[in-house]
Parts: sequence; C-alpha cells; structure tokens
Amino acid sequence: MRMTTLHLKGMHCTSCEGLLTDILSDYGATQIHADFKKNLVSFQGKVPLDKVKAEIAKEGYQVLKVEA
Repeated sequence: MRMTTLHLKGMHCTSCEGLLTDILSDYGATQIHADFKKNLVSFQGKVPLDKVKAEIAKEGYQVLKVEA
C-alpha cells in the first residue's frame, strides 16, 4: 500500500502529532508517522482525504500539499 504525506502548517509540539495521529486513525489510516519539526504526517490506507483535510482544518492546521 502506498504512503500518503500531508504537508501542514501549524504543528508546533508532540501534542499536535498525537492529535493528527488520532484523526487519521479514526478514518482507518495505518502506519501513521507525524513530525511536528518537519510539519509532516505520513500514513497508509485509503482514507477520505476531503473529510480528513476538513477535520484537520477544524483543529487549526492547514494542509499545504498532499503527496500520494
């Protein structure tokens, strides 16, 4: 399965990493790796990207780019 990477704006701590991991887990993503220093979160799985991006935006983060 392919890795998807989200480039974000607004991550600043490990709590941010945990929150984003929880959001992606709720949508069935696996192999989630969040890195606040790089403002990235990578995951595997077929997730509804529009819904995930909306959920992430509700939490105050901005998705700048999606690499799939």
